[in-house]
Amino acid sequence: METNEKKLLIDKRYDCPVCEKQIRAKAVKSNSARFVNTMADLRPIYSNINVTKYDAVCCSYCGYAALTPNFNNLTLTQKKLIQDKIQANYKSHEEPECDFYTTEMAISRMKMALLCTITKEAKDSEIGNVCLKISWLYQALADEIPDDAPDAATKKELYLKEADNAAMKSYKHLTNARMHENYPMAGMNETTLDYVLSYLAYKSGDYQTAMQYLSGVVSDRSASPRLKDKALDLKDMINKAKEQES
Repeated sequence: METNEKKLLIDKRYDCPVCEKQIRAKAVKSNSARFVNTMADLRPIYSNINVTKYDAVCCSYCGYAALTPNFNNLTLTQKKLIQDKIQANYKSHEEPECDFYTTEMAISRMKMALLCTITKEAKDSEIGNVCLKISWLYQALADEIPDDAPDAATKKELYLKEADNAAMKSYKHLTNARMHENYPMAGMNETTLDYVLSYLAYKSGDYQTAMQYLSGVVSDRSASPRLKDKALDLKDMINKAKEQES
């Protein structure tokens, strides 16, 4: 995939809203990613590229980073917080030349976005969304390890543990967002968010809450057939987990 990945990317330019310098970040060309499916936690799978690797924009001059849709959405108060707590301690550098972002690079960029998102005191939905993407990236990193690689099992276990930790942080913030914010949030409508929360509740072992969220998804007439199918699959997963527990 890596050989052709650079052909699917463009260098997109941004004006940093914190330091006002012009920066660039790699972005996936429109209509170039070939969608295959989504995993149970809605992690998108494409046959030719991992689009999540390109979901964060980072300024190498001041350290400000955010998910692409949120990059320019800064209040004056948030800008001041980033300047005082991030930029003041950040070592400016030129963006390194590369053809594409490795998954490790993408995780580092996404973690910087998480730090800035927390620092600017963003909404829980934005923080939860970044955490969810970090979980997806660690899952992808685990998937990339060949089974015959040295310490493959140990590395996969470590990366999947990191994925679970990020997922649980996402669960906490998205649960708070559902109680206090208006839809859409984190790019999701109510039904999609309830599905994600149901899956994360299942992952945490809270099967009762998972079923409560899921019931609304299954009964929602406006939910897409694809999401309803995933909801029914998740319902089976929850029931099996409950049987094993008892």
